[in-house]
Amino acid sequence: MKLRFLWLALVLAMGVLLTAACDDGTRFRTVKTHYDLFFPEGAVQKDTFVQKASAKIDVLWIIDNSASMQQEQANLAANFNAFISVVEDSEVDYQIGVTSTDVDLHGGSLLGNPKIIVPGPDAESQFAANVQVGIDGGGHEQGLLAAHTALSEPLVSSGNAGFLRADAALAMIFVSDEDDHSFGMITYYRRFFEQLKGVGNENRVMAAAIVGDQPDGCSNPSTGSAAAGTRYHQLAQAVGGNIGSICSDDFGATLNQMGLTVAGLDRKFTLSDTNPDANSVTVMVDGQPKEQDWETGWWYEDGIISFNGSYVPPPGAVIEVSYKHPQREFLLSQTPSYDLADPGADISVIVYPPEASDCSSNDDCAGLTCGLAAKCGGQPIDYSLSSGWVLETRNLAGADQFIVAFERNYYPEGGATVQVEYSCLGGCVSP
Repeated sequence: MKLRFLWLALVLAMGVLLTAACDDGTRFRTVKTHYDLFFPEGAVQKDTFVQKASAKIDVLWIIDNSASMQQEQANLAANFNAFISVVEDSEVDYQIGVTSTDVDLHGGSLLGNPKIIVPGPDAESQFAANVQVGIDGGGHEQGLLAAHTALSEPLVSSGNAGFLRADAALAMIFVSDEDDHSFGMITYYRRFFEQLKGVGNENRVMAAAIVGDQPDGCSNPSTGSAAAGTRYHQLAQAVGGNIGSICSDDFGATLNQMGLTVAGLDRKFTLSDTNPDANSVTVMVDGQPKEQDWETGWWYEDGIISFNGSYVPPPGAVIEVSYKHPQREFLLSQTPSYDLADPGADISVIVYPPEASDCSSNDDCAGLTCGLAAKCGGQPIDYSLSSGWVLETRNLAGADQFIVAFERNYYPEGGATVQVEYSCLGGCVSP
């Protein structure tokens, strides 16, 4: 009996010891609160580009041949030198063809003799003759369909053979005092024209137009009136190119700008950081600042600087683009404890703007909270891929890293303070 009692006592004692060991272990693994502070600066980056001319370009002019176009055709012929002189100065290997907007009458066929104009002393006079496409066409202008037909089979292998070269850029210039009435959406024509140059060469296609002004058209006592060339505007905006007013007394300035573009000059420049601080972007051309304006300057979108309007940097120009790299990734010093389905429920991210004042208590913050960062007025940032932060994990040399990353529309500006508060899996240790 005594031995049985001693054995029972020993078992109970061991149970107490085991329970204590488990408690100790539980206490050791209890999570604890921790916070990291980050101070993004936003380093300045400068990308430099040198404007170059394309080696080859095919230029298709699509001229309205309706009854109201006689004066505009004469204006175009008289000012063609402003266009061709720029193209020739850039030493581009060009070909020029002309067709009309009347598909029923001319079916997209190249007009004139010769049908394909090449560099030489007679280029200007040949164009002046070819551009006089007549005024006997119908009033249902279909410029986009005419260009489509001219650049499609069977014409590219028969009547228009030799015009469309596989290794040349393509420019289309529409001249009309009416909007386009072709069947089909602009997106269809854009895809067709860009696919002519193959995947990855979409930027070798441009479209320009001398048409009625947006949004209400235009009028001129000496040239008459014109309807808004809405669809031509849309195509030029989609692929890049110049727009001129057909109501202008003189096409010289417009043709000069088109010559710069048709010379094969680059209109799009991809930044080395495709996700910069968009508000910090500035552009200099040959040391002179250029304004951000779609029609007369540059435009930024998706990591690309575009000159899609009337201005194109001239041959040999140096384009300098400066901007800030926003810091988007912040490496946590501890291993966080969090819900895999919703990390935002367990990890708190607060950003204090650069102008946030320092504090030691809430009394310093004029009704605001003094945060762990000893700053007033922090902004809580949501767990969101599109407009907040996400948690990323990486493995480096066998060790897991946990990163708070801002990937899309939101990022902390330079000079801000980023506070990340979380619980540590397995207990926090001193950083």
